[in-house]
Amino acid sequence: MSAPLTIRDLHGPQELTAAEDLQLRVWGGSERDVFPRDALRALEHIGGLVAGAVTGGEVVGLVVGLPTADPRVQHSHLLAVHPGWRGGGLARRLKLYQRDWCLARGISRVEWTYDPLRAVNAHFNIHRLGATADTYLDDFYGEMGGINAGVASDRLVAVWDLTGPPPARPGSPATLPAVNAPEDGRFLPIPPGAEAVRLHIPADLGALLTSQPARAVQWRTQTRQAFHALLGDGYRVTDFLAGDAPAYVLSR
Repeated sequence: MSAPLTIRDLHGPQELTAAEDLQLRVWGGSERDVFPRDALRALEHIGGLVAGAVTGGEVVGLVVGLPTADPRVQHSHLLAVHPGWRGGGLARRLKLYQRDWCLARGISRVEWTYDPLRAVNAHFNIHRLGATADTYLDDFYGEMGGINAGVASDRLVAVWDLTGPPPARPGSPATLPAVNAPEDGRFLPIPPGAEAVRLHIPADLGALLTSQPARAVQWRTQTRQAFHALLGDGYRVTDFLAGDAPAYVLSR
């Protein structure tokens, strides 16, 4: 019989070391690419969120949230799930734990950065959780290692309103005009007067970085241009469409 899974705050050197080890397993790279045990302990001490999914003494999921200058806002620094525990809803359970943890402390908004070309993350953050985004950051972390190596570390800022209504989403999003080519990301003119549009991203950025790194860089360059043009023209990310040709939905 397998050990029960518990999601709770993490404490003590053993659990925080396990949280560090989980990050290395998920993202690869080196120790400089993870949030280290000592920093997790300091964050826990000053009132940040350091929580995980624990089973049989093993940490198989992790969510870390940092305080910000606005006491109503938390910056969610990372979310990690052990590869053997993916696909079963654990990431969502960790985020819901974070939501309840924040609401109990008067925090009404959670923000985090993520790679806009990672389709699985985009679908989870935007479509499933209902976050929105209107800020794009070029090469936010600089050069990175592990699964992020080989392409500039551009990031979208996801904004998760914990108390407000979910974002309004246009009907029949798959029929909206596209502002880039789904096969290579080539940026196309924004249709005049369009209230909502689709912006395609690659179905699997990781596979492209392994097999066709130049094409991955092209996707980054083209979608960076598109995001800046759209967000600068008053659009914001309100939904995400999964599938063979995944795409963001941006609405005015």
